[in-house]
Amino acid sequence: MESWLTAGLALMVIALALAWRQERQRRREYVRRQRRDVRDDHSGREALMAERDRLLAAGRAATEALLVVDEELRVQYANPAAEVLFSGLSEPITLIAYTRSLDLERLMADAAGVGDNEALERMVRLEERPHKAVALGVARGVALALTDVSEVQRLSRARQNMVANLSHELRTPLTSLRLLADTLVGPAAQDVKVVQDLAVKVGAEVDTLQQMAQEMLDLAAIESGRQVVRLVPESLRQVVLRPLSQMADQAGRQQIQLTNEVPEVLRVLADAEQAARAVGNVLHNALKFTPPGGEVRLTGRYDEAQNRVVLSIFDTGPGIPPDELERIFERFFRSDRARGTPGTGLGLSIARHILRAHGGQVWAENRAPPQSGAVFHLAFQPA
Repeated sequence: MESWLTAGLALMVIALALAWRQERQRRREYVRRQRRDVRDDHSGREALMAERDRLLAAGRAATEALLVVDEELRVQYANPAAEVLFSGLSEPITLIAYTRSLDLERLMADAAGVGDNEALERMVRLEERPHKAVALGVARGVALALTDVSEVQRLSRARQNMVANLSHELRTPLTSLRLLADTLVGPAAQDVKVVQDLAVKVGAEVDTLQQMAQEMLDLAAIESGRQVVRLVPESLRQVVLRPLSQMADQAGRQQIQLTNEVPEVLRVLADAEQAARAVGNVLHNALKFTPPGGEVRLTGRYDEAQNRVVLSIFDTGPGIPPDELERIFERFFRSDRARGTPGTGLGLSIARHILRAHGGQVWAENRAPPQSGAVFHLAFQPA
């Protein structure tokens, strides 16, 4: 009897020991799961915070205005570009109150209704400027991106005008060349003086075509990024001699005196070919607006205050309207005074691009009375 009792007690002790051991293992496993869940939760929170920080950084870096609204079209987020366009966002506010744009309100409402991941795009006007608005439905809200396209539209119109102007400008010298060629093969070709006069006119028309072609080639090089500038010490006088020699015949035909007063001692950091092209474009512009019997004069000086070498090109033309002194350097810009002269509206813009690539600048001003005409200044870094 006692043996059975002893055996029963032993089995009970073993069972309790096994149960205690299993319970301890369960508790250990539970603790491990809890710790793993805490680690996973912590890692998940860190991943979400990192993702949030990346998205916020992208929003701060974006040049487009970015907005996020909730289902009630209350603005929850506005990046710095949006705050510049509208105002700061201190607390959630309705989209219509924030942007004061009914078009944006309609776009966001439509985007919220079409579901997630389906973008809607429309053109809207904000502050009298056209913007491309792209709205995308997201979970419990809508995201919006706004891009100012006023400059794109302006350049597009300018390009269209340039193509139309270029077609017209090309037709004029080509028609003249056709007429001159027909004259040269006719009876008038027997007169030597007539032939010489016609040859001079042919040269003038070829100069016009050459200038147009060069400006178009320069524009293509600039826009493709293929225009490389290598700056080395150069004599400023030697830089200007090349365009001066190229323009000498044109100046002679127009009876314009070209005067080079650039000192030999001035040296600049320049890409000789590109710098000569910029000088040539400005010089061509000066000749174009200087009447017969006038003068185009080149001078150079070292500006100690600004630590730069300045080349100045003076003409005796009609001058430049004050409100166009800056606009003449815009791409494709053609002032009213230039309507009757051949050109693409690119020469001065290309000159500014080249000077900026040299670390310099170009600007224009009218000569002080009683002198007439304009003066263009091209500033280079000294060598």
